[in-house]
Amino acid sequence: MPRSRLTTLLPMLALSACAIPTSRSNIVVITEAQTVVEGCQRLGVIDGGSPLRQVLLVDQQREAALSRLKIAAAEMGGTHVLTPIADIKWKGPDTSGTVFKCVRR
Repeated sequence: MPRSRLTTLLPMLALSACAIPTSRSNIVVITEAQTVVEGCQRLGVIDGGSPLRQVLLVDQQREAALSRLKIAAAEMGGTHVLTPIADIKWKGPDTSGTVFKCVRR
């Protein structure tokens, strides 16, 4: 592949991996504790994986996955995501999470 095509392709790949948070996604809680979502309505399972997983460092993979999970959960109307990625020691490869809608009274 010519160098000019490579220098054009890499930034486009990086941009495609970006997850842009919104005000709704910023309030989504990411947790690994089942007790946090007890009594909440389960909405479904989502994946926060990135097509660039192989070229990102583990810390970057985790941050990107957390952002994707928050955005997807907010789009589903969720308030919480139960996922192993919430553990600061997460090393992958599982980037999935279960979305819950919790209404606290």
